[in-house]
Amino acid sequence: MTSRRSFLGAAVAGLAVLAGTATATAQDKIRIAYLSPSFDVSDAWERVFWAMQGRLDELGVPYEVQALAVATHVDHAGQLAQVEAVIAGGVDYVFLGPTEYEAAIPALRKLKQAGVPTVVYNYLDPHEDETARAMSYVAFAHEEGGRLSGEWAVKHIGGKGKVAVIQGAPGVASDRRRDGFLEVVGKYPEIEVVIGPYTDFDRSKAFDAAQNLITAHDDLVLIYGVSTAIGLGAAQAVRQAGKTEQIATMGFGGTGDEIVAMKEGWLTASVLRSIDDSGVAVADAFVAHMKGEPVPQVWSGPFVMVDKDSNADEIVAHATRYSKPKMGR
Repeated sequence: MTSRRSFLGAAVAGLAVLAGTATATAQDKIRIAYLSPSFDVSDAWERVFWAMQGRLDELGVPYEVQALAVATHVDHAGQLAQVEAVIAGGVDYVFLGPTEYEAAIPALRKLKQAGVPTVVYNYLDPHEDETARAMSYVAFAHEEGGRLSGEWAVKHIGGKGKVAVIQGAPGVASDRRRDGFLEVVGKYPEIEVVIGPYTDFDRSKAFDAAQNLITAHDDLVLIYGVSTAIGLGAAQAVRQAGKTEQIATMGFGGTGDEIVAMKEGWLTASVLRSIDDSGVAVADAFVAHMKGEPVPQVWSGPFVMVDKDSNADEIVAHATRYSKPKMGR
């Protein structure tokens, strides 16, 4: 079993090369660079890393993976430098998790110019600029996840009360998850919405933001965090304040850490993505390209709403079928 700590240490330090099929020679292996916007944002980034490899193993495709991650989700310049280093070092495919959609355009232009087929993860909109357009886009629709979260919230609080939204970082992912939620709750005049700050998808910053919101609004009934890290940070603040029964807390993604928190009773709900399915989609895109077959420009997976009362074991088992054996959870 590989611990998350050891995996993160290797990735953030700059390099983790993992061999695929053991019988393959070095010349047979496809070289994949996996660039993440910081593994601390959500365990989804680690899960998709393992799921992609599990699928390649399943298909008998020999490979090696170079895993890179910037220190924070807003280090756009750092990620561009990593892309430049990957291009210079030579690679067959890039699996890019952008720090932010628009901020990734310079990197995508460089990859396109270098002729490196690239899958963009966590975004579904192919860039209008053809010089920055990736081979494929794999994600779960952020706004739809926000809407499902809003529908659950409305039902949970009975269509009335004060709710707060804690944001990630300015950009497509955070803003669409927020806007989808607001689209739904905004239809209910007895729901008052307080928009919290951007927190850079950082759990500690989300904890601080939630503490401030709880202090300023003693009548809050729900806090919606637009990511795993934000939801968990907010839930920790609510638990520390002794208000877990008074204030519901929501994350986004239904990751392993969120499932554990829900089972322990201190996170209330999250919209779950079958995250390993997306790792399969990435691997399948690489294999299709290798074979000269058409590669879907967009792959989008479904969501399922889960909460602390859900019997979600079967759903979670499928969603983590490749990653759990590697991560232990």
